[in-house]
Amino acid sequence: MKNYNFFVRVVILIVLLIFIGNTIHAQDMIIKKDNEVIKAKILEVGTTEIKYKLFDSPDGPTLVINKREIKSLKIHSENGKNDKVMNITEDPMSAGNAGIVDKTSSLKFHFFSPLTHKLAFSYEWMVKPGFNWEAGIGIVGPGVGAFDQIVNQHPAGFYVRTGPKFLLGTSSDIEIDGARYAHPLKGRYFKIETILYALSKSYQVRVTNSSNADVKSSYVGAALNLIYGRQYIFGNSITVGWYVGLGYGFENKTVTYSAYYPNIDLTSFDPIRYSHTFFGKNFPITYTAGFNIGYIFKTPEWISNIGKPKSRRGDSKPPSRHSMENE
Repeated sequence: MKNYNFFVRVVILIVLLIFIGNTIHAQDMIIKKDNEVIKAKILEVGTTEIKYKLFDSPDGPTLVINKREIKSLKIHSENGKNDKVMNITEDPMSAGNAGIVDKTSSLKFHFFSPLTHKLAFSYEWMVKPGFNWEAGIGIVGPGVGAFDQIVNQHPAGFYVRTGPKFLLGTSSDIEIDGARYAHPLKGRYFKIETILYALSKSYQVRVTNSSNADVKSSYVGAALNLIYGRQYIFGNSITVGWYVGLGYGFENKTVTYSAYYPNIDLTSFDPIRYSHTFFGKNFPITYTAGFNIGYIFKTPEWISNIGKPKSRRGDSKPPSRHSMENE
């Protein structure tokens, strides 16, 4: 009888050990990025989220967790021989990738500027989600200019341009998951731009068959433009953008001559201001357009601190256009 009882106890113990082993083995594990472990029964692994039930509550509600929060999964198989460990990696094209979010500045070169007698550069950085700032400078004189060569003009001077950019989120610029913008520098935008300029043009005007008059026109002015444009991102390294705009201009113009000819008008209609086109005081409308190529990099800390209260200066965490994370 004692041997029978001992045998029964051994069998029960073995069954319990097998049951406990299978129970432990049957647990799926969800390991989050903060190292929290969730014991679960994983039901579905989707492209952006995972559906599961808590292991201790198999009849409870189905829960959902975003894959961005997960570091890895441990999924058991029915036979226990094909268990899987799945590491969750971020899509390199996703805005959730830290390498993208961290790059919120672009230094740009206006690609066709050397063909219009100038060299033009601009710099854009992200201030907060959906709101960037851009500033640029143009040096008038270097390069070539077909129109200037026809009339033998020799321009010189400079201009600065700056203003806020408001990004216009559209379906092509936003990832559906979490309503995130694809990149903090990407997309359509509306910009309010101010231009200040000072430049001169020297040229000759034929006044008789045997003589020319030297003329120098000097311009000091400003323009306020409303601009629409779009910027594309390639390889998280390069920006390519275009823009067009209209606005108003204000200008002071002076003209000097090497000789005075009272019966001859030595001035001519000349709307080119290199940063924009200005149609004159009688019709003070401006027009601007351009195409630029830029390089993306991390915003310097001193620029990130512009406009921040002293208590937040030095916080190097980059701004995010993940609207759901900023709420």
